[in-house]
Amino acid sequence: MSLDIQFLSDYVEIRQLNARYNRLADSGDGHAYAQLYTEDAEFHIVGNQTYYGRQEIASAAAATKVTVHVTTEPEIEVDGDAATQRVRMLSVYRAEDLSRNEFVASGWYVDELKRTADGWRYHRRRAELDLDIAEVFRKMTITESFAALAKE
Repeated sequence: MSLDIQFLSDYVEIRQLNARYNRLADSGDGHAYAQLYTEDAEFHIVGNQTYYGRQEIASAAAATKVTVHVTTEPEIEVDGDAATQRVRMLSVYRAEDLSRNEFVASGWYVDELKRTADGWRYHRRRAELDLDIAEVFRKMTITESFAALAKE
């Protein structure tokens, strides 16, 4: 891997994208969160479903506002205007009354990214949790929110 200036610039920008992802996913601001994705993006939560396009992705983000999203050091490969990333994720439940946080699950995000006029964006994001998704949703108290999304 060549650590030239362009790669370092891309690496930092993708790290910043991850940081914005965590902050906006935590806030439940689906509209702002969806802008981190390309128009034709796909977000697949293994064991749940795939969300297509910014509107569906925004709805999924709005359903997770009790989640604290944490990502660790990514493995990033850049090839021109495309990149791939694998990054460890941790999910923490944040009680709506702000009385407690509880660790819920770990897993991986596996991403395909595209460079756009607005910078790097997720094109395909896959969330692979280390626990059964139904158990994760139960612990996060979001089972009903995601069930409602499946009916839309």
